[in-house]
Amino acid sequence: MRKRLLVLSLPLVSGASAEEVPEVQVTATRVEVPVEHIGDDVDIITQEEIKKYGFTSIADVLKYVAGVHISSNGGFGQTTSVYMLGLPTKHILVMIDGVPVNDPSSVDSQANFAYIDLNNVERIEVLKGAQGALYGSEAIAGVINIITKKPDRNELKLGFEGGKYKTFKENLYSALKLKDGYLSLSFENFKTNGFSATNDKSPNYESDNDKYSYRSGWISYGWNLTDTVKITGNFKLKEGTVEYDSSWTPDAYTTYNNYFAGVKIDKFFSDNFMITTKLSNNKEVRNYGSDIIGITRYVSIQPIYYLSDNLFLTGGVNYKQEITNTSGAPNLHTKSAFFEIHTDYLGVHNTFAIRRDFHSQFGAKTTYKVSSAYDFKETGTTLKGQYGTGFKAPNISQLYGYGGNPDLRPEISEGWILGIKQGINFQKLNGNVEVNYFKNHVWDMIDWYPPGSWTGSYRNVNKATTEGAEVKINADITDWLNVYGTYTHLHTSKDLRARRPEISYTLGFNSVYQKIKFSAWAEHYSNREDSNGKTLPSFTTYNCYASYQLNEKVNLYLKGVNLTNKDYELAYGYNTMGRALFAGVNLNFR
Repeated sequence: MRKRLLVLSLPLVSGASAEEVPEVQVTATRVEVPVEHIGDDVDIITQEEIKKYGFTSIADVLKYVAGVHISSNGGFGQTTSVYMLGLPTKHILVMIDGVPVNDPSSVDSQANFAYIDLNNVERIEVLKGAQGALYGSEAIAGVINIITKKPDRNELKLGFEGGKYKTFKENLYSALKLKDGYLSLSFENFKTNGFSATNDKSPNYESDNDKYSYRSGWISYGWNLTDTVKITGNFKLKEGTVEYDSSWTPDAYTTYNNYFAGVKIDKFFSDNFMITTKLSNNKEVRNYGSDIIGITRYVSIQPIYYLSDNLFLTGGVNYKQEITNTSGAPNLHTKSAFFEIHTDYLGVHNTFAIRRDFHSQFGAKTTYKVSSAYDFKETGTTLKGQYGTGFKAPNISQLYGYGGNPDLRPEISEGWILGIKQGINFQKLNGNVEVNYFKNHVWDMIDWYPPGSWTGSYRNVNKATTEGAEVKINADITDWLNVYGTYTHLHTSKDLRARRPEISYTLGFNSVYQKIKFSAWAEHYSNREDSNGKTLPSFTTYNCYASYQLNEKVNLYLKGVNLTNKDYELAYGYNTMGRALFAGVNLNFR
């Protein structure tokens, strides 16, 4: 295990292919650990899978993760909500390379999912369940960690896509492998005429199309400063404009700007010991006639010590500062210390973590987490379980904005997940089936009281619960055919019922024939109740993606969305995309 610290640094210094390194995930332990050694419920979506299904946004990706549901106030660029294990968006911590990017100026300090694109993404790790012991506030439902590309060779990639709604996308990715590191640049430009965000059920209905456009650019770098010091980091700029329907302002629109900078410094003292330091600054500016600004600054120092191949200790200190331009509101800051131990003995993989947060508004909070996985190698069976606690600090607006209440307490939670994963290996059939059962309790939920009143305030009002089961299947049937599926059965208390289906599933297949790759999949949501008490009918949509490798440099593709032109809603009074076809070409020069 301790050698993995140096193995994982090899692509930076030697040009070794990423495929030579065993698949690992970092989010569940804050340290690189093989995914099969994790007791948590975790899903990893790789760059290859993002390409295989033609995903263009993080919402596209998350639709097909078990236990995760999506709602959207219209189409491209509109407000998007993500529910994990039935819990709301505000309970999901979103990170880029392990540093938080939730917006303190947004509602409940939640991440702006509508504005997160997939440019420069290597993989996305989705970690479910209470993770307060590792990541502090927001991580009640889980964590989404977006991990950026770290190139191991020189290459230039160009992409062009066009389709329905006068949609056009162009992107560029350029990587330069240096003697002691790498440098990469990526750029994406997207624009669409879109469709009306609302329908005639909404009091905000306007029949015109709601346009959306953005431009984003990344600079990523890595450098071996010495034989024992490695530096990696990112700069990101993004700007966009989206129109929306409003009863107050015809043809309303908002602009969005994001500025992100992050750096990670790894100092290796020996094969057994290293210290990782992370610093980041994330600024988001939204304009609805005046600027709404949210800034998150983050510092983390984390030593990692491998006592043996089967035991490591880690921990450290974090500092997070949250800044907005809310009139008269002070900045909030959180100081944290945490400790984690991970063991691998006799087929049992255990993780224990504890954390103490000191918040500038409400004081101190302790959270902890235990997870375990046991392998039955003879049968290919793994038993998994996790238990954790979490909290969600009130944000600046809830404390000091309109209807603010400085006496708010943090939301607190506990949650557990039990699961079994069974490998399948019979003749040419190779894959696995995983079943997980989850339950969460949240106390002191923060909400507006009384509901619907303009003269109310934020209060700690109630307790909420969610529970359910999820099933994940992935199997190679033949050398050229893969099938996969997810199923989620969810039950929530009344306060968390809106827009979450009781039953949802995805089912699809991937096939390869010579130079042709083809994927097709279905997505289903059962009836749901919206926050206004209206019923959202069940729906099933069908989608496909086909690509043709013309030669080593040119790949052509077609993407079909909602092939049966199903008329459905993810939120009452808001439209979704009808039948649409998109075509594109990817050029790769190595």
